[in-house]
Amino acid sequence: MDPVTLALILAGSIIVIGFLGNYVLERTGFPDMLFLIILGMALGPLTGLVDAASIMSLAPYLAALALVFILFDGGMTMNIYRVFSESPRAAILAIAGFAINVIAVALFMMFFVIPELPPLYSLLFGTMYGGSSSIAIVSLVSKIKPSEKCTTVLSLESTMSDILQIVFSLVIIEIILTGKVDLVSVSQSIAGRFSIGIVLGVLFGLFWLSVLKRVMKAAYAYMLTLAIALLAYSISEFLGGSGALCSLLFGVVLGNEKEIYKILRMERPPNAVIDAGLKRFESEIAFLLRTFFFVYIGLMVTISDIKIVIVGVIISLILLLARFGAVRVATARCSELIEERPIMSVMLTRGLAAAVLATLPMQYAEINPVFKELSPVYNVPYYSIYINLAVLVILATAVIATVSIPLLKRRARKAP
Repeated sequence: MDPVTLALILAGSIIVIGFLGNYVLERTGFPDMLFLIILGMALGPLTGLVDAASIMSLAPYLAALALVFILFDGGMTMNIYRVFSESPRAAILAIAGFAINVIAVALFMMFFVIPELPPLYSLLFGTMYGGSSSIAIVSLVSKIKPSEKCTTVLSLESTMSDILQIVFSLVIIEIILTGKVDLVSVSQSIAGRFSIGIVLGVLFGLFWLSVLKRVMKAAYAYMLTLAIALLAYSISEFLGGSGALCSLLFGVVLGNEKEIYKILRMERPPNAVIDAGLKRFESEIAFLLRTFFFVYIGLMVTISDIKIVIVGVIISLILLLARFGAVRVATARCSELIEERPIMSVMLTRGLAAAVLATLPMQYAEINPVFKELSPVYNVPYYSIYINLAVLVILATAVIATVSIPLLKRRARKAP
């Protein structure tokens, strides 16, 4: 078959299956993420219809696009007062969860998987899996609809932990390559990513609210809004901020139009600028990108050695146990969230950020030959272990979330 025709058939089929998965989710509560990952596995490693290696270079672009629109969509559904009130609790969950995850995974890798390497190489595994995927978590909470408080905490926490995961992984790589670390630079990097992302997200949101008053009736105003979302993300990243946090806050400002006018004591326009049409259009774009994103995750799965699979499953279970501990710490003295601890605890899905970070050892293998050395246990280069384990952990944590959520919801309905 002509490759173009095959690509169009696959694209259409993926969207149809994505729609059916979403339909099943709305009827049964079973998240569609697992269906899409399995579809990716069927198209890639199982049948060979799609060569994952040939499209691996698309990973950063697809991840960025999905991140922008899924977080923007999630932000538009969040209450701004909830964002203010729940930010400290989300920060506690992000920091506690990241710290516990890093320590637990690093210790496991150091003593049981790669004891022959210096501890920094094990610590790199910990930082790569330290945070949950904001794309996956925001997508899940938008579908399973826990309480508004829980939704806000989980969305903010996953976005914050993304920043910690990326910054600390790059720091560990730098230490491995140079043997030096500048704590001041690390602190400035973290503070900069948070502050620049937040400020630019709010400023872009306020700017675009004022512009939309004048162009809302113009043709393609919805598409122009998506273009501004892309520009906000890009400028934030260019200036050293968090594009993810910028996209989320941009969505929060636009989604809370009435509240923003009230807070700033500005005159409200007679008609709402952010109407149902814009929200519906943006939601459709987010659906399209999340569908292809999770299929892409499935394409990346490689199962070369049963020992690697076992290690990936064990790491996922370690992350689950660590998540229970972090959630308990973050929800202390909050009766509203105590009932939702089980749901919050299984929302640990890792995403494409972990997979992209796992390719760093391969990129720096020429500079640091240790990454190219063969593991005496797994008989593959160490950089290959990073990549294979990342994809397996993504898959295993997705299975944990998608299987656990409907079971927990069913148990909650049966409870007196």
